[in-house]
Amino acid sequence: MQTDSIELLGLVAGCVGSFAYLPQAVKIIRDRSAQDVSALTYSMVLGGNVLWIGYGVLRASPAIVLWNAVAAAIAITVLALKLFGAKSLSSAPPSA
Repeated sequence: MQTDSIELLGLVAGCVGSFAYLPQAVKIIRDRSAQDVSALTYSMVLGGNVLWIGYGVLRASPAIVLWNAVAAAIAITVLALKLFGAKSLSSAPPSA
């Protein structure tokens, strides 16, 4: 039973930590601008996520693998918007 509660704690913590990057991605998409976003920071976040995924695989920890994969996907999205331009998302002007 203790292992199950520990894994549950890891799942909840990973969810909160992974989705902490989502507001930045939403803001970039909404404003169609990633000018003030640091590509270096998100590259480091992505690198850390990839390393954590490897660690999670080696430790056979679904919580570590799952939530770092989610965080990596969000970091990739932010980096892609930063490097390839967020302005091309839509031809409509940003909402007020």
